[in-house]
Amino acid sequence: MPFFRSADQGEGSDWARQLLDSGVLPSYSRGSYIGISALKNSDVLTAVSHVANNVARFPYAIIDEKTGTIVQGNELDYLLNKKANTAMDSYHWKFAMTVNTILTGDSYTRIVRDPLTDKPALLEFYLPSQTYVDDSHADALIYEFTPNNSNKTIVEPAANVIHWKFFSYDGVHGRSPLLSLRDEIGLQESGIQTLKRFFKSGLKGSILNAKGKLSREARKKMREDFEFAQEGSSGGSPIVVDETMEYKPLEVDTNVLQLINSNNYSTAQIAKALHVPAYKLAVNSPNQSIQQLNEDFIKSDLPYYFAPITAELQLKLFDDLERHQWRFEVDSRQETGLTVDDAKKAVEGGLLTPNQALIESGRVPVDNPDMDRYQSNLNTVFMDKKEEYQAMKAAKGGDMNDNRFGNATDNDDAQPKTD
Repeated sequence: MPFFRSADQGEGSDWARQLLDSGVLPSYSRGSYIGISALKNSDVLTAVSHVANNVARFPYAIIDEKTGTIVQGNELDYLLNKKANTAMDSYHWKFAMTVNTILTGDSYTRIVRDPLTDKPALLEFYLPSQTYVDDSHADALIYEFTPNNSNKTIVEPAANVIHWKFFSYDGVHGRSPLLSLRDEIGLQESGIQTLKRFFKSGLKGSILNAKGKLSREARKKMREDFEFAQEGSSGGSPIVVDETMEYKPLEVDTNVLQLINSNNYSTAQIAKALHVPAYKLAVNSPNQSIQQLNEDFIKSDLPYYFAPITAELQLKLFDDLERHQWRFEVDSRQETGLTVDDAKKAVEGGLLTPNQALIESGRVPVDNPDMDRYQSNLNTVFMDKKEEYQAMKAAKGGDMNDNRFGNATDNDDAQPKTD
């Protein structure tokens, strides 16, 4: 991102604020709770890694709007799930995009299109510090990319840029959730610093009584001499004093240290803001199994990230005709799909074909025409045929099978004999 801008950038382009927000220029008033420096906090690192891994590990599928089936063999499937560009696989592309979106509020990828077909050919990832957004005209955004060690700036319209933002109040710029955690992260860091000062203080937690009345200079000189005399001593070494002074160590209130060490408030707030299960950050979780917690995370929390991602991909990677035909979805069926029992019930109830049940449970369909046929049992009858069915049952003397109702067996073709 260039540091110097021409005067014709427009009044709406607050490029200095963008430099501060993206971490290119230091902002001391904000501390270290956003940007890359926020990863120094272990809770933030764990939460961001957990979200980014889940966003990146699931494949992104193209779904046919009419049939609901996955469109196979599309080139976009290769870009999003296999190889994004010549230097980056798709997993690390999605991982890096997610990390930057959480830490800075925005992440950017330039779409390199095929000059002949105008279809996406490569997805070039750029850091927020390498990207400038000209928002002087909100309905015609301009993105400027300046790669590292390059004097060349690439200018692209919004249609050629994938711009992830999980939270936005204007639809143009994103906002990092870490901005809401300033006090919580500060409280956690203060507790850690208190513990560090305690363990580093050593002999300073004590009282040195001297006989007689000492001036301020004399007290200072006596303390310095005492500390100098004890330099180099290890833990447990004896402390030597003469008869003119009395050394008394201060008693430490271990309850305060225990409170600092066991305070889970900040950790729970970080988990809440980033939509991460608290147990992932070593906070006690409800009485649920790990499988239940993981399914709830995928179904309830990850859509907060998946919905803006798939909406942006659909807007930028599809043309207008394709948007009417297809949509993007994150395929998480291997973990949240139908169980074996649910799939079996859906097939027996005529809701799904066997192949559809395999797909909905995260399995590969079978190349067998019979697996694409709806199945049913012979123990049901249509409601509007119920009375006729009961009359036929009585005429047959209680025989339940009749080929007119779709529940006959091979031996039911003959009509009942009459006397």
